[in-house]
Order: sequence, then structure tokens, then C-alpha cells
Amino acid sequence: MSRERKLVFDAGRLFLFGLLASAFGYLIRIILSRQMSLEDFGLFYSVFTFVGFFIVFRDFGLSSALMKFIPEFLVKGEPGKVKSSIKFVISINLVVSLVIALLFIFLSNFLVKNYFGNELAKPLLFIMAIYFVLYSLYRVLMNIFVGFQRSEFYSLDLFFINFFVLIGLFVFSKFGILSPAISYVIAAFMGIVFGFFVLIKLFDFFGTKCDFSGSLRKGLFNYGFPLLLASFGYIVIGQIDVMMLTKFRTLAEVGVYSVVLPTAMLLITIGSSLAEVMIPFVSEYWAAKKFERLKKVIEETYQKAFIFIIPISLVLLVFSDFVITILFGSDFMFGSNALRILSLGSIFFSVATINNSIISAIGKPKIVTKIILVAAVLNVILNLLLIPSHGLIGAAIATTVAYLFVLLFSLYFVQRIIKVKLPIFDWIKTVFAGILFVVVGDFLRINLEMNLWLELFIILVVCILVYLLLLSVMKVVNLRKNISSFVNLVKARL
Repeated sequence: MSRERKLVFDAGRLFLFGLLASAFGYLIRIILSRQMSLEDFGLFYSVFTFVGFFIVFRDFGLSSALMKFIPEFLVKGEPGKVKSSIKFVISINLVVSLVIALLFIFLSNFLVKNYFGNELAKPLLFIMAIYFVLYSLYRVLMNIFVGFQRSEFYSLDLFFINFFVLIGLFVFSKFGILSPAISYVIAAFMGIVFGFFVLIKLFDFFGTKCDFSGSLRKGLFNYGFPLLLASFGYIVIGQIDVMMLTKFRTLAEVGVYSVVLPTAMLLITIGSSLAEVMIPFVSEYWAAKKFERLKKVIEETYQKAFIFIIPISLVLLVFSDFVITILFGSDFMFGSNALRILSLGSIFFSVATINNSIISAIGKPKIVTKIILVAAVLNVILNLLLIPSHGLIGAAIATTVAYLFVLLFSLYFVQRIIKVKLPIFDWIKTVFAGILFVVVGDFLRINLEMNLWLELFIILVVCILVYLLLLSVMKVVNLRKNISSFVNLVKARL
């Protein structure tokens, strides 16, 4: 199988499991939204977001560096450096995550009084501090699998966690608001057990002698630290909204935004799926100076990403109130306009995520860091200006503007460095086909009268067929060729 085809297959698998993970994530939120009051729902996700905000600091970006250096060491036949890198990163991760977790516990009274404003936040903080340590280690293991180019294991990432959380909600239901927190702890622990088992199977960890040096440590830090700053920017853009809503608005609004934002971010699963599997791929092609081949792959990736992103984003844009009501109930419907705004932002950020992975993989993570940090500052300023007076709408506008900024500047640098040609004409045709996708769906929704789920299934099937046929007629895709390639890929993997 060619490397390009493997990239498509791995990205597709990552996207599929990402969708399944999102589906389980939605089930978690749906169950909790019906088990808890809107305020308790908002409190849990406020604490969850607060703890998750600090996950970026767990290892100074070193686990992200493993995704680049492991494939390079393997190509050079240096397994000792692979083992040394993994041991070093895991050690740093455990120490830092333990320190941060202890700070959560030590400052719990202060946080309850001055930030959360609810005594139930204290036991939640204690349990989520344990989750923080476990999940930090689990994330390192997932990044190691990317470095080994075994995306089939990395693709299980959130799917694995959300699956066990979903089970835990039923097992620990008697603990009330603490049940999701306990479930996340158990899920992270199960993930670590699974991760170490797979790692031992992939790599002769105990039989390989370490080959550690100061230059290796320096290389990991030099690559990882700029990514730490970039990841911090990502966290700020993605989570500062919820934190500021907690401070300036009500827990009810936090609860609604905690379902609106993940709904819109479903689209970013597409971009992030491609981005994650492209890192070792782009790094290898760039090091081998296969520039023309790399350009072609990137251009095709841009085209294919839009084909998946556009119809979903337009559905969220047009039917946001319907989507929220059917999933979470009428209490959450006042977040529909925020979802419309964020659906546009998610288009921007999906493509930007691919760009940033390309820039990082060719050894220029500092560029990504600068883009993300400036966007994060812009997002914070806009949130401070808009959230106190406009609530959810202000948060959505701030995030969307930040995403647009990241897209424009990441495209500029990718074009300047690699000289790729943007498939703008194909993008326009894809948007046109996407609009017809929505028009057909709306027509069927109005005229069909049957069981709701059967109606949704029929609408979805018809709309996808119309969409693909239009793309084929406009020569954006070659259906016969793509179906044949997919069949061959599946056969090759089996």
C-alpha cells in the first residue's frame, strides 16, 4: 500500500473512531442533562473544564515531541533513543501532573469560595485531580502510538475513555453529581492498562538498552516547548469561554455552552484526524526532500477535508435549534444561535488544524506557537468585552474570530514554505453542493411524516447521495475511482 493511501485509510479510521467517541460523548452529556439540574450540569462541566485547562502543562510539550522523534529514531535504527525518550517523557509527566493535582486539592477551598461559588465543587475537584494524573499519562501513551505510526491504537483515544465513562454513569449513578467524575477516573485507569499492554507488544521495551544523552533531552525540549505554548493557546481558545462564563454569567449558561461547543467542534474531528496522522508522514517526506509529492498530498487533503466538513457545518448552521432540542431538550435551546456561529468557526479551525500540523511536522513549531498565542490573546480580549453583556453569543463570536485568524495565518505560512496551491474552485463547488444538501434535507423534513428516527435516516441517506452525485458531476470527486480505491485499501489492511 502506498504511503498516501495509508494516510487516507488511517485518517478515515481515526475520523470514524472520533465520530464514535463523539457519539459516546454526546450520550454522556444527554444522560447527565436528564439526570441533573441545569445548574449541576453546568457545575460539573465547569470543574471538568477548569481541570482540563491545565492538562497542557503536564509534560512541557514533550509527549508531542515523541510523535516526531520516534519515527526518526526508528528510521535511523536507534531503538535505544526511542526507549530513553519514552522513559524521560513519562517521568516528567508523572512529576508535573502530580504537582498540579496537589495544587487543585490544596486550593480547593479558595476556588470554591472565589470562583465556582458552590460547595459541591470541592469533592469534584478532589476526584478530578486523580483523573488529571491518570489521563495525563494516558495521553502520553496515545502520542507514543502516533510516533510508532500505529494510528489504529491512537484512534481509540477518546473512544476508549468515553466508552468506559458511559458504563460508569450507570454503575456509579447513586453518587449523583460525583458519578461522572468517578467514571472518568476509572476510564483513565483502564486506558493506562490498555496503553502499557499495547506498548509492550509494539516495542521490546524491557529488552532494549537506553541510549540517553544531553543532546537527546535538549532536542525533545527544543521541539516540545514551543508546542507547549501552542497547546496552551489551543486550550485558551477552546476552553476559556466556559471559564469566563463561569465567572461572569450563570452555571445554567455554562451548562448550555458545554453542549453547544462540543456539537460545533464535531467538525474539527475531521481536521484533527487528518492532522494527527499527517505529522509523521509529513516529517518523513520533508526530511527525504520529496517536496513535490508532499505538495500533492497536502492539496488533496485540503480538497477531501472540505468534502466532509461542509455538509455537516451547514446542517448545524440551518437546523441548530432542532439539533439541540432533539439531543438535549428544550431547556438548552437558547444556545442555538451560538451553535450557528460556532459552526462557521469550526470550518475555519478544521482546515487550520491541518495547516498547523504540517508546519510543525516540517520542524517549524515556533510559527504555530506564534499564531496560536496571538489568536489566544485575541480570544481572551474579545471574551472579556463580549461575555459579560452578550453571554453565549459573545463567547461564540470570540472563538469564531480567533479560529478565522488561525486559518488565515496558517494558510499564509503553508503557502509560503511549501508553495501549495489551494483548491479554491473545488471549495466553491463543494459549498454549492453543500447548500443543495441542506435544501433537499429541509424539503424532505417538511414533506415526510413518519417515525422521527426513520425520517432522519431517510433524509440523511438521500442528502448524502445527492451531495456525492453533485460532486461527481462537478468533477470534484471521482466516485468510481474512490470506491475502487477504498475497497482495495480495506483488502490490503485485512
